[in-house]
Amino acid sequence: WLMFGGTDESKGFDANVEMALQPSRSFSYPEISWVQAGTASEAMELCNVSACEKHTSDVWAGEHGFWLKVMGPSMTSPIGPSFPEGFLILVAPDFEPRSGQFIVAKLVDSNEATFKQFIWDSGRAYLKPLNPAFPTVEVDDTWSVVGRVVDAKWPRSVL
Repeated sequence: WLMFGGTDESKGFDANVEMALQPSRSFSYPEISWVQAGTASEAMELCNVSACEKHTSDVWAGEHGFWLKVMGPSMTSPIGPSFPEGFLILVAPDFEPRSGQFIVAKLVDSNEATFKQFIWDSGRAYLKPLNPAFPTVEVDDTWSVVGRVVDAKWPRSVL
């Protein structure tokens, strides 16, 4: 019955059964600069988004999601997850981070953002680089979270 769709093997599959189309979802977000990321909400309004390079993802990053290209070696790890220079990260500004997740944060008096792992330990928040050669920074009231990283990939130009 499973093989032929009915009790009579000569019938083959039932005429009223066919493969359903699978939904495909893809969201397109602009790639902005690290300085723009430091002023993310303003940047998305002021930036000519049509002039920005766009990348797609099957992950929803909200209305104001954006891609950043990783700069520097602080998130390159010798073991475990690693985000080498040139890797793209998708930032969701409207999502709250939890301990262990990756975020983009900025100093309140600076426009440039940084990418680190968010750690909550003993009532304190930290920004931890994956590269052990870089220091972990305690988050105080001089820091603000720009958004949570919800996707990452190599840009097509690398492949």
